[in-house]
Amino acid sequence: MNIDKKAISVSGISSGAFMAHQFHIAHSENIMGAGIMAGGPYYCSRGSVLRATNKCASFGVFESICRDFEKKDQSQCNKDDGTPQNEAQVKQLAQESFAEAKKQNPSIKKNVENDKVYLFSGKHDALVPTGVMDTVHDLYTAPDKLAMKKERVRYNKEFPARHTVVRDNFNRPEEKTAVGKCAIPPEPVPPMDEYPFIDDCQKVAQQEMEKAACESNDSGACKDLRDTDLAGAILKHIYGKEALASERVATKEDQVLEFDQRRIFKKFFPDGWRNKAEDASMAHRAYVFIPKTCKEGKKCKLHVAIHGCLQGGKTDNRPGHSGNLFAKFGGYNEWAETNGIVVLYPQVERREVPPPLNPQGCWDWWGQDYTHEKYHTKEGPQIRAVAEMINVLVGEELLEVAAK
Repeated sequence: MNIDKKAISVSGISSGAFMAHQFHIAHSENIMGAGIMAGGPYYCSRGSVLRATNKCASFGVFESICRDFEKKDQSQCNKDDGTPQNEAQVKQLAQESFAEAKKQNPSIKKNVENDKVYLFSGKHDALVPTGVMDTVHDLYTAPDKLAMKKERVRYNKEFPARHTVVRDNFNRPEEKTAVGKCAIPPEPVPPMDEYPFIDDCQKVAQQEMEKAACESNDSGACKDLRDTDLAGAILKHIYGKEALASERVATKEDQVLEFDQRRIFKKFFPDGWRNKAEDASMAHRAYVFIPKTCKEGKKCKLHVAIHGCLQGGKTDNRPGHSGNLFAKFGGYNEWAETNGIVVLYPQVERREVPPPLNPQGCWDWWGQDYTHEKYHTKEGPQIRAVAEMINVLVGEELLEVAAK
């Protein structure tokens, strides 16, 4: 591909947001923007499952997940929410993350100073509470940390949504199993085993905008409510409205291509690469969306969109369909087609039998019993794999992938 090497960005939801943030920090010299939807700060878990699920997120409230992750001490599954509850706790956790980021990359502040970052925390998100996302915001913007200018970091935390990819009804599939309806309290939480974690929130946003009289107001909550098309909002913030001047168009599901991403591991592990790929929980197939103009050789941007837990691998179970719901319906492709953006969708999937212990198909943001202590660095197997996929599309060794 004829990729603009100065226009490579990344975004993600949930565990994919943790990974997008980790990737941005690890490869800050080559990544010019990031979108983080319901993720947490760099190295938040410090290599501990229990810290990850109680300090960096509230996954411990789901006892089945807690049991899968930590079978030695069941009493920890009933532990109170340990996520940041006040400004002091936010700043402390952000300071810990900054110390590790600077340790791994002494040039991190200079590398990110001209980047663009979009942060999203749903107002009703109980899995990754706003306090956790406040920590990410403090890490990026606080003068004693990464010190990015505040206008370069957009933080949406007033949108009425749960833990989900927010989108509108443009080019939405008819089947409810592909895109949800954005159920917010007092409606019950959708069943996890059938919830796509992608929601059409247009109606909810319109109702809230009417209540807040947003027709004549474009600040605060009203500004957040306008970002119903979250993928578009992320891409516009990262690349600028001028770069995304063309309106989105409807795209077809079969425009999302697939490839065997485990072959990436051949470069790292010539012997036993299949096992190494499985140990890193990599799915057999990854996905990529390539606009027509990019196929024809026009210089294009590259965006890496990373799914969340329970979204990876083959998640499209509708009769007669196959592939991945996030890659088809996350909202990125419609903007990519008309604005020259190749979208890469790397994939991990569930691993019920260790190693690794990954029953929910999450990207590694804790390390313990998964890809271990270097999970958050350039040496982490998943980060190396995504970096090499970028290199393949770029056509050169742009991102460092060799383990030290």
